[in-house]
Amino acid sequence: MNNHPIKVGVIGTGGMGGRHVNNLTNEVAAAQVVALMDVDTTRMAEVAKVCGATHTFTDGETLINHPDVEAVLIAAPDRFHASLTKACIAVGKPVLCEKPLATSAAEAVEVVKAEVAGGKRLVQVGFMREYDPAHLKVKEVLDSGVLGKRLAFWGSHINAFAEAPRTVEDVITNSVVHDLHSARWLMGDEVTKVFASYVPSKPDQPATARLVLVQLHFRNGAIGQIECNAEADYGYEVDVKLTGETGSAQTNSLRSALVHQKSSRGQWVEDDWLQRFDTAYINEAREWVRSLQQGAPTGPSAWDGYVSMLVADACVASAKSGKPEAVDVPEMPVIYRRA
Repeated sequence: MNNHPIKVGVIGTGGMGGRHVNNLTNEVAAAQVVALMDVDTTRMAEVAKVCGATHTFTDGETLINHPDVEAVLIAAPDRFHASLTKACIAVGKPVLCEKPLATSAAEAVEVVKAEVAGGKRLVQVGFMREYDPAHLKVKEVLDSGVLGKRLAFWGSHINAFAEAPRTVEDVITNSVVHDLHSARWLMGDEVTKVFASYVPSKPDQPATARLVLVQLHFRNGAIGQIECNAEADYGYEVDVKLTGETGSAQTNSLRSALVHQKSSRGQWVEDDWLQRFDTAYINEAREWVRSLQQGAPTGPSAWDGYVSMLVADACVASAKSGKPEAVDVPEMPVIYRRA
């Protein structure tokens, strides 16, 4: 085991990247942020002051290749994820890439091929729900076997607002992809068929989506459903429910106090995912760094990123065609098989 602090370079210092920098700096004793990359140099300078990073760059590959950087965290825009991840693989540096791993399965599989060619895992994908205490408790109950065979998955993903109408492709590949991974992870099975439908943000903008509904079929015969609301207006919520032969298990994203007042009762809802999954992001960073000290990442893999995009691509095709779409998941390479 390597006990020295892992020197991390972070690509992207916006809302997501800034949160990762804060967590690595203040919540992970075994990590040290030594380098930052962003095209917004003013914002990057402000973040550098907080974390003490001594190297700042406006080019991602320059950061990746710097000798002081031992591991990389990618929080850049989605379109750069695959190329930057492959650049990390090329120089043998472990990388935590925010989801999605790529903007399409075709891009994602190239990352998988590059990693498999190297013969070992270097990539972890930011499916942070695997580190959320509520999701982990559901997983624990399911894996204990007390509910019997898993029969159904239900997922709800509520976003408060969108700055502008989002395309159906964006809602599925950027938001629903989280839920698709949760379904695979919690069901312990692969999706074989999807049927997706959506409601446009505005009648005269048919390519946009404010709400997407996805039906799932799994290899073992189980079924599932995901509802993703991109413009709910009231707040941010994510929940899952898994039904087994002898019962069910579900999360409850409403963590605030239940207040009774003036003939009403209610609870506060988080504004965004950074609030809802604050603990999950801290746990994710700690476990990623711990795993690197022990030799290799153990969290959600490039394979998970690829298969989730494979299902997401099928969802996009189904939403556009109005027909069910089959999902053909190939055999998992050996390096991704968990013990």
